[in-house]
Amino acid sequence: MAAAELDVCAEYGLALAIEDFVPVILAAAALVILARAVRRAVPSAYSVALVGAVTVALGGLGKATWKLLVASGCWEYPILERLLFPCLSFGFAALSWALLSAVLARTVVAWPFATFPVAAAVGAVWMGDTWPLLVAAAVGASFLGVTAAVYSFKAGKRSVGALFVIYVLGTNVLPPLAAQPEQSAGLQWIEQLTNSAVQLCFLLGALWLDEHLGQRSATAETDEHRGVPA
Repeated sequence: MAAAELDVCAEYGLALAIEDFVPVILAAAALVILARAVRRAVPSAYSVALVGAVTVALGGLGKATWKLLVASGCWEYPILERLLFPCLSFGFAALSWALLSAVLARTVVAWPFATFPVAAAVGAVWMGDTWPLLVAAAVGASFLGVTAAVYSFKAGKRSVGALFVIYVLGTNVLPPLAAQPEQSAGLQWIEQLTNSAVQLCFLLGALWLDEHLGQRSATAETDEHRGVPA
């Protein structure tokens, strides 16, 4: 509704629209690395993690592509924008389940993670508004970040835990700011560059998590071969 009331062709500059791909690429790389980390820890959850990562990436890529088309020639395809929140809500739910399973080294109950985005989708259809999916996406991304942060702190890596804390804060603070109408170009640049920095923190944290879970799995396999009890 709000997007339809704005002159979207005048809202976004071309350079700003191109920069919007940077956080999308950083986030996609981080999520694919997280999926690989899940495969190292709990192989049975890998397919779910990968599907979740691809789904989130497609949602972000669709929104960035929509913005680029609007900025470059006022070609508007609303479906590209509207895919964002459904993709984020379902994708982050899948990734949250998979990462929690990975850090606990066992598959956890899946139905709460599946039910939440489905309920949000039903609510969105019933209300004719996407905000239930926005809430589900924010909760899923926050759960993912908090799970990673807690695991990092428990492993003694405060610096990595701080990276995930920054990600969680950015995930919850930046979208409401970006939704404010009639923003100056300077403010939009600050928001997008900050988002890129937030996603870079997420990527750096994901790289450590992948390495650490890989080492943990390798140690567990070695102990098992030696007959050392877990």
